[in-house]
Amino acid sequence: MKRLLRLLQRWTGKRDKPPLHTPEELECFKTDAIENRSKHY
Repeated sequence: MKRLLRLLQRWTGKRDKPPLHTPEELECFKTDAIENRSKHY
């Protein structure tokens, strides 16, 4: 989780405070997190 938060902070830092994520983006984040969790643990 910490890695994901760092990545999110890095991405939001690069863009100039982007608008809230669209539902599609959130779904992508969720699936990525689930896939990464199964890989790492």
